[in-house]
Amino acid sequence: MSATALATVLGALAIGGADDARAHAQIPDKEIVEIVRAYSIPAGRMSTALTRLADTSGVLIVYDTTLTRTLTTRGLEGTHTLNAALEELLSGSGLNYDVAADGKSVLIVLAQNDGVRSDAVGAEALPPIDVGAEARTPAERRGRDYGGAGAGQDPYNKSYVLPNASTGTKTDTPVMETPLNIQSVTQQVLRDQQAITIEQALQNVSGVAVGGGGAFGGGTPYGDINLRGFASDVYFRNGFRMGPNGSGIDGISTIQLANISSIEVLKGPGATLYGLLEPGGVVNIVTKEPLNAPYYSIDQQIGSFANYRTTIDATGPVTKDGDWLYRLNMSYQNNGAPFGSPIELIHGQDIFIAPTLKWNIDAATSVKLEVQYDENRSAITFGSTPAFNGQFLSLPRNRNYSEHSPDTLKTFFSALTWSHQFDNDWSIKQQIAFKRAEDASSFRLPAFVQDTGTRYLVERYSGESARQQTAFSTNVDVVGHFDTFGAKHTLLLGGDFYRSSTGSQNFINFTSFSEIDLFNPVHPGTPFLAAPVPSGAVSNLQDTAGFYLQDQIKLPYDFSILAGARYQYIQQKSASGLTADALTPSDKVTTAEAVTPRFGLLWRPEQWVSVYGHYADGFGAGAGRIFPGTPAAPSKAQEFEAGVKLEWFDGRLRATADYFNLAKTNVPSTDYAHPGLGFVVLTGEVRSKGVEVDIQGEILPGWSMIATYTNQEVRTTKDENRAQIGQRFGRDPRNMASLWSTYEFQTEMLKGLKIGGGAIYRDRQPIYDLSGLGLQMSNPAYATINLMAAYSFTFSGLKLTAQVNVSNLLDTTYYAETALDPTASGMGLGYRLYGAPRTILGSLRAEF
Repeated sequence: MSATALATVLGALAIGGADDARAHAQIPDKEIVEIVRAYSIPAGRMSTALTRLADTSGVLIVYDTTLTRTLTTRGLEGTHTLNAALEELLSGSGLNYDVAADGKSVLIVLAQNDGVRSDAVGAEALPPIDVGAEARTPAERRGRDYGGAGAGQDPYNKSYVLPNASTGTKTDTPVMETPLNIQSVTQQVLRDQQAITIEQALQNVSGVAVGGGGAFGGGTPYGDINLRGFASDVYFRNGFRMGPNGSGIDGISTIQLANISSIEVLKGPGATLYGLLEPGGVVNIVTKEPLNAPYYSIDQQIGSFANYRTTIDATGPVTKDGDWLYRLNMSYQNNGAPFGSPIELIHGQDIFIAPTLKWNIDAATSVKLEVQYDENRSAITFGSTPAFNGQFLSLPRNRNYSEHSPDTLKTFFSALTWSHQFDNDWSIKQQIAFKRAEDASSFRLPAFVQDTGTRYLVERYSGESARQQTAFSTNVDVVGHFDTFGAKHTLLLGGDFYRSSTGSQNFINFTSFSEIDLFNPVHPGTPFLAAPVPSGAVSNLQDTAGFYLQDQIKLPYDFSILAGARYQYIQQKSASGLTADALTPSDKVTTAEAVTPRFGLLWRPEQWVSVYGHYADGFGAGAGRIFPGTPAAPSKAQEFEAGVKLEWFDGRLRATADYFNLAKTNVPSTDYAHPGLGFVVLTGEVRSKGVEVDIQGEILPGWSMIATYTNQEVRTTKDENRAQIGQRFGRDPRNMASLWSTYEFQTEMLKGLKIGGGAIYRDRQPIYDLSGLGLQMSNPAYATINLMAAYSFTFSGLKLTAQVNVSNLLDTTYYAETALDPTASGMGLGYRLYGAPRTILGSLRAEF
C-alpha cells in the first residue's frame, strides 16, 4: 500500500471530545489547511516532527513507520499554514500529502513516490475515519495522543525508551540534545518485570542501587538510594522533593508503583535545579496523568511467600467537553502472612490510594490537584547474625533472632499544580505541596551473645520509636523561547522553597534482656521483664530556598550549550532532650549558602550520535544527625563528566556511555557504634569515578532489551582516621551489570505470546569494618537469573494478559548489606541482610 499517512482533524484542541470533533469535521478542508499557526519543531527524526506537527495543528497523523524509520527533517520554525508546514517538513523526503474531505472527516494522505509532488496522484486512499466514532476496545484506542499527555503516559506504549525527559533540565528536551546522562524506566519495563518495589525498577539503570539503610532491612520503610556510590534518602515526585533529609522517615523501600508512569534518573549533581542533594544524581518518579480518553485496568498478582497484590487504574474525562479529567490509582498488598516471608516473623501489608483531578480551564491554562495516601505495616529485622572469632556462622538465611517488631508508616501527600501558556514562547508553572509522615515502631532486637559455659544465648533488648515529618514546598518555573544572532534559546527562570520539620522520640530498655538460644531458637524466648524508658528525643527544623537560571542554547553546526547557576540558602536548628516535651534548643542555628553552577556542551554531527561533556557543582544539607543529635554539616561536591549517545532505528534503540569523576566532602555513613538510632559519622572527602553504559530499546520488531554496566571506584581520600584513607567507601561493588530482554512473537499463530529473561550481576561487595581499623573485607560476587512469560488475548472486549515471572531462578544466596568486626574474639554479632530467594509471581491483568 503506497498510502502511508492519514490525519483526522480532532478540533482546535487536541483534548477536544467527540462532539467537538464532529463540529470541526465540518470545516472545509481549504479553511483548515489555510489556518496560520506558530510552529517550533527542531531538526531531527521525521516521526518526531510529524508528532509535534499534529500536536500543534490539532490533527492526528497516522502513517507507516517503516517509511519514516530512516528519515530526518531540518525542522520548522515560525508561522505557517498546514500546507506550508507539511511542505517544509517533507521537503526532500520523497513523501507527499493530500487533503481530502468527505463531509464527516478531513484526511491527509502521505504517498511515497519517486519525486516530490504537490498532489497525491497514485496514492492509494485509506478508508475514511469517522471523527465522532468512539473507540470500543483497547486495541482500537491505541495510538491516541491522550490530550497531549505524551508517549510516556500512553498505557499501550510498548517502548523501552522515551525520546524526551524533563528531569535533567525541567524542560521537555530530547535526550539526544541534553548534555547530561538521563535514563528512563518505562511503563512497559515495569509491566514486563512485574516490578513492585523501587529497587526492582532501578536495577535497569547503571550506577544505581537501593539499600537497606544501615543495619535495617527486610521490608521495613528504612532505606536509601545509592547513585554513583553516594547514598540518599531523597527522591522526587514530578520534580517535587519527597525526602526527609536524614530524619529516618524516608519510606524508600515502601514507594508504591501503582501510580507511576515512568522513572527518570539524572546522573551526577542536580543541585542547580533541585537544591540540597547528594551529588550522585536525582531519581524522579513521574506519576500517571489524567487522560482525555477512558482507560481502566485491574491487575491481580499472587506469588511466593503469600504475596498478594491488587492494583486498579481508572482515568478519563469527567465532563463531556473534556475540560475536567480524573485518574484514580489504588493498590493493596499483603505478604508473608500468615505463613511468613523469607525471614521468620516478618510479614507486611500496604494500602495505597492516589486520586488526581485536572481542570483544563482553557487551551492555555490548567489546574491539577493530587492526593496520595499510603499506610505501610511491616516489621523490622536488624539483620543480626552470629559470628565466631570474626567469622559469620553458617545458619539458615531465614533465621531471625528478633521477636516480631512491628513498624507502621503512614504518609499523606497533596499537591496543587497550575500552569499557563502566555503564547507560543512563554509559559509559567507553579507547584505547591504538603507532606505528612508518621512512623511508629516497637522492636525486640539482639544486643549481644552471652556464653553461659554450656550454651550460647542471644540477649535481646526492647524499645519503641516514634518519628514524624511535616514538609511544605513550592516552586515556580518560567520557560521562554527566543532567538539571538542565529542562536535558539530555551530560558528557564525559577525558584523554590522547602520547609521540613522532623521529630523523634526513642524508648530503650537496655538493662533487662530477653534470652533465646543461638543454635536452637524457640520463640518468643524468655519474657521482657521491664518496659522501655525514654532514651532521647530530637527535633529539627530546616528551611531552604533557592533561585536558579538556566539557558539551553542551540548554535549553528549542531552544537548545543547548557549553562545554569543556582543560589541556595539553608537554615537549620534543632532541639534535644530526654523526652519530646522537655526539649532544649541548640545554642547554634546552622546557616549556609552556596552558588552551584553547571555547564554542558553537546555536539550532534548526525541525528544518530551526540557527544557531550559537562561540569557541575553540588551542595547538600547535613544528611542525618551525629550522636547524640547534632545536625551534620553541609557537604559540597564537584563533578566532571564526558559521554556519547547513540540512537538507531528511528530512535527506538538508544545507547549511552560516560566517564565521570566526582568528589564530595563531609560524607555521612551509618554510625554502627549507635545502631538503630539513625545516627551517622562524617568522612572528610570521598571520590567516585568510573564508567557507565546503558542500552535500551527495540532491536527488531517485538524484540526489546535493556543492558547496563557500571565500573566505579569509590574511595576515601581525606579522613581524620588515616587508616580509612585509600579504602573503599560505601557498600556498592566496583562492577555491576544487568541484562533484560523480551520477545513478543509477530506471527499470527503465536500472536500475543511474549517470553523474556535476564540476569543481574554484582561484583564483590564491601563489608563494613566495625573495628574501625579500615580492614578490607568483601562478600563474594553473585548473579541472579530472572525469567518471564506472558500471553495477551481479547475476550468480550477486554484485553487480558496472563503473566508469570521467576526471580532468582537458581535460588542464589547473596547479601544486600554486611557489617562485621573481624578482630573480635569469641561469639558475637555482626549484621548481614540476605537478598531475596527464588520467588514466583503470577498475574492476570484486564484492560478496557
